[in-house]
Amino acid sequence: MKVVKLILFILLLSKMTYSQSADDVVIAKRISINSTVLGEERTISVSIPSGYAESMDSYPVLYVLDGSTGVIGVVNYLSAYNVCPEMIIVVIQEVNPSRDMFPSKPKYRRGLSPAEPWYNKKDDDELKVYRPDEKVGESDKFLSFVETELFPFVEKNYRTLPYRICSGHSKGGLCVTHAFLSRTNMFSAYIALSPSLYWDDGLLMKIAEEKLAGINLKYKQFYFSVGGNEVPSTVGDAHTFAAILKLKSSADLRWKFDYLENEDHGSGATIGLINGLKFIFDGWKYDTDKLMAGGIRAIDDFYTNQSERYGYRISPDVSTFNTIGWGLLRTGKQDEAMNIFRENTRRFPDSPDAYNYLAEGYLRAGNIDLAVKSYEKAVELAVHFKTGNLEFLKRRLESIKAEKK
Repeated sequence: MKVVKLILFILLLSKMTYSQSADDVVIAKRISINSTVLGEERTISVSIPSGYAESMDSYPVLYVLDGSTGVIGVVNYLSAYNVCPEMIIVVIQEVNPSRDMFPSKPKYRRGLSPAEPWYNKKDDDELKVYRPDEKVGESDKFLSFVETELFPFVEKNYRTLPYRICSGHSKGGLCVTHAFLSRTNMFSAYIALSPSLYWDDGLLMKIAEEKLAGINLKYKQFYFSVGGNEVPSTVGDAHTFAAILKLKSSADLRWKFDYLENEDHGSGATIGLINGLKFIFDGWKYDTDKLMAGGIRAIDDFYTNQSERYGYRISPDVSTFNTIGWGLLRTGKQDEAMNIFRENTRRFPDSPDAYNYLAEGYLRAGNIDLAVKSYEKAVELAVHFKTGNLEFLKRRLESIKAEKK
C-alpha cells in the first residue's frame, strides 16, 4: 500500500511539472538551450528545492538523461524525510533516444539480429540493417553536450555542490552505464535502471571486462537494477555485468546490483530509483540520539565522515543544530541545549532560525530579557533577508513582550 501511495504521489507531481495556471504548484521550469555540440535546440526541466529562494545553500545535482520527470516526485518525497539530501534536478527531454542513448551503431537493428532472442525469420531483409544515414549510437556526442554545455549552464545559473548524479532507465540506463565506463569523472554516482546491456552484442560488458580494472573509481558509486520478470536475456546480462564488476572493479568503487524479483521492466523503474538513492545516501540521516549524547563534537565528527565519503565538504546546517538542541531541551538537558543554540548563532550569524531557537531556549531558562533580544535579532534578520517566517517571528516577539509586562 505504501508503494502504491508513493507512485500515485509521483504521478500527481509529474502532471504538475508544467503548470499553466498561476494557482498551480510548479515543481520544474522548462528551459531551452541551443547546443553547438548537437547542432540543435534542447529542452531541459529544472526543479529546485522548495526552500531554494529563501536560503543561500548549495545543492547536489541529479541529471536525468532520458526525460523522466517522475523522478522529481521521488526525490522530493525522499528528501522530505532526509533519506537523501535536497537536490537540484535536471531532466533532459528526449529527442531521439536511439541516437542519444546508445553508444554504438551495430549492423543489425534491435531484435532483428539472428543472435538475439527476438529474431524473426519472417522479417524482411531490408529491415534488418540500419540505413547509412540513420542516426543511431551517438551517445558520446550527447554526453559531450551534457559535459561541456549543460554542466556550465546549470552551475552558472544555480547554486550547486560538486556532487553530480545521473539516472536513466532502459536505453537511458545503458547511457548511464556508458558514461560510468567511458567518462567516469563526469558524475560522482550513477543509477542505471534496467539498462539495455544487450546492445550491440553486449558491447558495454566487453568494454567493462577490458577496461574496468584500470579506471580510477575513488569516491564513485554505481547502482543498477533489473526486474525478475523482465526478458530472461536482460536478467542474464545484468547478472553477467554484476559478475564483471565483482571481478574487475577496484575496492574503491561502492556498487550494488539490485535484483527486483517480482518486478518487470516498467514497475522496477520507480522502485529501483528509490533503492538507488537509498544506496547512494545510506547513512545520510544522522542518529539524533547519538548526536544529542555527543554534542557539538559528535555533530562535527559525523559531518567530517560524510565529507570523506562523498568527496566534498559537507557541514551541519542551521536545522541540524536546532534539531539536536531542541531534543536536548525536551529531555531536560538545558545547559547542553543552550551550548548547541549558541554555537548555532556563532556559526550562522545571519540565520533568523538560529536566533529563533536560541530565544526559545532562553524562555525555557526563564531569561525573558535575553529571549526578547534574541527574537528582536531574528526579526531584524528576517526583514533583511526577506524570509517567509517574518510574521510568525513578529507575533512571537510581541507575545513575549506582553508576558514580560
